[in-house]
Amino acid sequence: MPKFSANYLRAGPSLNLIVASFSARAYAQALLDAGHQVVTLDAFADADTARIAKQAYQFRIHNFQVDVEDFKHVFLSLELSQFDGFLYGSCFDAVPELLDWVASKIQVIGNTAAVMRAAKGLDFFNRLDKLAICHPAVQTALPTNPSRWLSKRLGGTGGLHVRNATHQVQSPCMMQPSDYYQEKVAGIPVSMLFVANGVNAQSVGYNLQLLASHEIWPYRYGGAVSAYHLPSVAQQAFEHAAQQLTQQLGLRGVNSLDAILNGDKLWILELNPRLSATLSLYPNAITAHLKSCAGELVNLPKVQGATAHYILYADQPVEIAADFIWPDKVFDIPLPLSGEDRIKIAQDSPICTIEVKADNADLALAAVQKRALALQLQLGIFNEKIA
Repeated sequence: MPKFSANYLRAGPSLNLIVASFSARAYAQALLDAGHQVVTLDAFADADTARIAKQAYQFRIHNFQVDVEDFKHVFLSLELSQFDGFLYGSCFDAVPELLDWVASKIQVIGNTAAVMRAAKGLDFFNRLDKLAICHPAVQTALPTNPSRWLSKRLGGTGGLHVRNATHQVQSPCMMQPSDYYQEKVAGIPVSMLFVANGVNAQSVGYNLQLLASHEIWPYRYGGAVSAYHLPSVAQQAFEHAAQQLTQQLGLRGVNSLDAILNGDKLWILELNPRLSATLSLYPNAITAHLKSCAGELVNLPKVQGATAHYILYADQPVEIAADFIWPDKVFDIPLPLSGEDRIKIAQDSPICTIEVKADNADLALAAVQKRALALQLQLGIFNEKIA
């Protein structure tokens, strides 16, 4: 299979692409805005995903992981010869072997499964040590003082794999071979979106990460705010980590680094070598992904202002009239089951995503929180904690 190259991009103004993720809507919209055609595979097949994609297919998930056999069944229902390539988000972190399988069928535009294995294995932290990249301590043995540690699961996404280690001590039967412990570091959760061409990395933007805390999932992903101001030393630490990891792993396309900011010190938590949720906060980032996968780094224009997106979850089972009029800039809108006049959202499931633009990150955060509260009132739900 030929390697994705600039020849693909020169072949015409539009590519015919498949994009797969737990939620693919934002990537599909970015590709559509860039002039491409897209078919989606995700876990929701929401109303707006179905509207913008040529076809929107849904695969099953179990315990927050892709159902491999169902994914393969859905994937093989496509006429793959009609597509120029395959892009992916957060559905292969725990199953890189499935990405290997996909790559045997179609051109993957992004990092390989080998890169995913390197990023999502415990040896990743040894790599950080060798590269002099600061990160919290990790270990596989139960800590003697679990209150100072988190338990994590390799390949987990969305913060759903992160718990306080005391919870694991109280529920040892829940431990899996892929679990490990990471020392807690006080500070602010932040991330860096960057593009890479296999040799060099280039920052796209810095983000404040929002939590939608839950009793079971205290570190559940709740959204992000772009254009977040970091101390220059922290920016340099992010850029150093991105550059070193790009050279070590041959990173290509859009990637993201998650970290904790404590004062001006940055502690790297993990690398996501794939499309990430914060891509939607940056116009033209998808074009940068395509070009950098083909070996070309491009200078993205500086984005004016800031964008925040916030995921509204159901703290209890929620029913919404199928003809409910959703406000502007609300995305990932669920569909009712066939033949029903109510949209039914299970407890702890996402309801929708709210997006707001403002002059700076502080204003964007305040505005998205205000809009989330207003939408709660419209939907008649009051228990959600807006962080």
